[in-house]
Amino acid sequence: MAINIYIAEDNFSQRQQLVAAIENYALFSNWEMKIVSAVASGEELLASIDHENQWNVYFLDINLAEDAKINNGFLVSQKIRVFDPFGFIVFITVRSELSFLTFQYRVQALDFIIKDPAVNIAERVHSCLKTVEQRLNSLTNSQTLHLNTGNDLQSFLVDDILYLSANKGHVLSLFTREDSYPIYLETLNHLETELANSFIRCHRSYLVNQKAIQQIAKDFKSLSLNDGTIIPISVRKKTQVRAFLQGRDRKTIADNF
Repeated sequence: MAINIYIAEDNFSQRQQLVAAIENYALFSNWEMKIVSAVASGEELLASIDHENQWNVYFLDINLAEDAKINNGFLVSQKIRVFDPFGFIVFITVRSELSFLTFQYRVQALDFIIKDPAVNIAERVHSCLKTVEQRLNSLTNSQTLHLNTGNDLQSFLVDDILYLSANKGHVLSLFTREDSYPIYLETLNHLETELANSFIRCHRSYLVNQKAIQQIAKDFKSLSLNDGTIIPISVRKKTQVRAFLQGRDRKTIADNF
């Protein structure tokens, strides 16, 4: 399984420094790592991305060429997140005070490398790629779902899903802690069977990740998730929810019950 790597850095010598550091690390990696593009602008990088590849790493300079249409690495990262929610994004900049903006743009950056003579860029790049390897080794041992979101098939880690709900028009909604997605050409009945070991059907319109359940109401009319969402429990599903509660060795639920 290949890890595609993309670089957007408008300074040629610094771009070559990143390429050299990545190529050096790739020689000793157990993963296949490939630099797909090393370019100066956000437009070039976005145009070069292989949307079919599952695992990608993006090294983005925050301040790109001023004459480019997309001259801000944060804006590039937002566009990436539209189609690649699991890609690893590393920001590179001379301005350390910009690091807080990664939270404002809600793009979940892996790291923030400062261009400074005191910083060994190659070591920081190697550290980032090592972290990517460790996370992917863990993720590839986890269950994933490939679901139709309307534009294409998107991969979701089962552990990241809080719940799914049915809507009118035969479209489901999938909720993670960070976002929600429309799901097409799928049913809760099918997903209930596929996710039987980790999700519970507490209502005809809701399928909930068992790990996300924080508390179950004493009257068994609702349950709350660890993000604060309240999900109804139907009369027909109370027995199933009781059985789940009794069968789980989960102190956090028992204490709140």
